[in-house]
Amino acid sequence: MTDPRTAPAVIVQVDHDRCIGSGMCALTAPASLALGADGLARPLREQPTGAAGEPLTPELADAVDYCPVEALALYGARDGRRISPNG
Repeated sequence: MTDPRTAPAVIVQVDHDRCIGSGMCALTAPASLALGADGLARPLREQPTGAAGEPLTPELADAVDYCPVEALALYGARDGRRISPNG
């Protein structure tokens, strides 16, 4: 398991126009993502611009990769650079 003290901090963004609520993300990274009352994915922690972010875990990286419609994206909390997908 990734040590949260040394893992890069990321911001998770969900494109609700793309999300179809498949639930793959919530099943893969339940500590970071859930399906909301509307059936769409949402981060469990609020992550406004400039936030400290959360540790990039293997589960979170997999959740982004497994999204069938690429509705999830990870950005570096420090520099805002897109990490995944296609980062």
